[in-house]
Amino acid sequence: MSLLKMIRPLLPPDLKSMVDLMLRIYGSLDTAEERKAAFDYGTKMLADGKVTVPEWSGFGKRLGIFKKEKHSSRTVIVERKK
Repeated sequence: MSLLKMIRPLLPPDLKSMVDLMLRIYGSLDTAEERKAAFDYGTKMLADGKVTVPEWSGFGKRLGIFKKEKHSSRTVIVERKK
């Protein structure tokens, strides 16, 4: 990863953003297996140049972004009137 950090200043702005995103994703995953699975899925997802909503959701799950919220049966959600 240090090589990417070294060449980053030489890249055009759009590629810098992509490298920054990749480094953030890489840093957020704990194990080499998680990183490989996420990047393999991302590569597969982008292969046809189109990304569907289910594909984005699958990618988010692999990154730990989307997690199912658990509510107990006693949880009450109240909206306040304005």
